[in-house]
Amino acid sequence: MTQPSRSTIVVAADSPLAAARIEALLREASTAPVVIANPGQIATAATEHAPCIVILSMPAPSVARALERLAIAPPMPPVIVLTTAPHEAWTARARRNGVRAVLRQDAGADELTAAIRATQAGLLTIHPDALHGAPTPVTAAPTAAAVALTAREIEVLEMMAEGMSNRAIARHLKISSHTVKFHVASVLGKLGARTRTEAVTAGIRHGLISL
Repeated sequence: MTQPSRSTIVVAADSPLAAARIEALLREASTAPVVIANPGQIATAATEHAPCIVILSMPAPSVARALERLAIAPPMPPVIVLTTAPHEAWTARARRNGVRAVLRQDAGADELTAAIRATQAGLLTIHPDALHGAPTPVTAAPTAAAVALTAREIEVLEMMAEGMSNRAIARHLKISSHTVKFHVASVLGKLGARTRTEAVTAGIRHGLISL
């Protein structure tokens, strides 16, 4: 199995036992440095060890609080969430606050390292349970589509769903309008959509975004 690169992994969990389990899994499967942080001091730990990937193992409400703390000290690191209720953690706000992967709390070493590799590549890793709240049932094909869109494309798709223009998206993301056009075209192509409305509809149907 190809190992993730040596980006520091900062782990915060709702119990010392959960943190120790994740640390043991990562040390078994990877040579990346692992740091255990107190959830209340997650922003400080992420800043001290930047650039890093943050792993949060806790219930969805605690994840939301941790993400708020991380947002105080940008740049926001990519976040992998381990939780007993993945569908509660996979929200539009969570994605905007850096969540790039949602797995069940009992995820094994292979799942964790795969999520880390995908996160480093700018891709999303979503456990099927995270999509149970989608407006329509999700099949294997939509799950593949979820992996095909990058994290930035998900952000652009969500803003398209809010009716934001390319210029407004560019201002919000602090990128050029030309780059936004590139992302929009990529989203439409990957979702097989001819218009922005069709892309948003496909995104909702696939469980990529919610309104």
